[in-house]
Amino acid sequence: MRLQTKLLASAIAIATLASAATAQASVVFSYPGATIEFATDNIATASFNAAAGAGLASFIIDGYASLDGQNFYEDDFTLTLNGVDILSGTFNLGGGGNDVVFFAPVGSSIVNNSGNLTNITWAGGQVMVSAPLALQAGVNTLSFKYVSLTDGHAGFQGTGDEGWGLENIQVTDSAGGVPEPASWALMMVGFGGLGAMLRRQRSQRLQLAPIRV
Repeated sequence: MRLQTKLLASAIAIATLASAATAQASVVFSYPGATIEFATDNIATASFNAAAGAGLASFIIDGYASLDGQNFYEDDFTLTLNGVDILSGTFNLGGGGNDVVFFAPVGSSIVNNSGNLTNITWAGGQVMVSAPLALQAGVNTLSFKYVSLTDGHAGFQGTGDEGWGLENIQVTDSAGGVPEPASWALMMVGFGGLGAMLRRQRSQRLQLAPIRV
């Protein structure tokens, strides 16, 4: 009987700790969106405060008209955390081609809900993304970018063909970081066109300087 009591007490303690850990998770960045439409070769950044530890980012990629998957007109999406690429892929959002995830953290979920398969539809679409994060203490920066491939591909085509945007962006910090009530506004500050500079430097696009507005 005494052993059962100890086991019950241990189980309650474990459940309490698990509950406390769950309760500590907080939203440290939120942007409901949707953003306006942007051409490829643009980058968006979001900065927020967090505690060191595990986190989770979830968001929707909105594709307009004919963003392409893996084909001659290929457009690649990359998510970066604190200057390190953590997730990358290409998706058929109206322009045809195959959906390919190049790399992503273990435990990620990347789902193209568009139903385009490899067909050219010009109907746009959405990709639902969630990705675990390894957050650092203090300020963290997420970057979202789309690039139209050049070497052996069609290159930049503009919003009339390959526009994109984001919505329902949320970052949670399981270590209990300090929420930023107005952090959604920071997203708009991060948007801007790289224009000719980015097109000249596409071969080095993973080392682009932050956008200044």
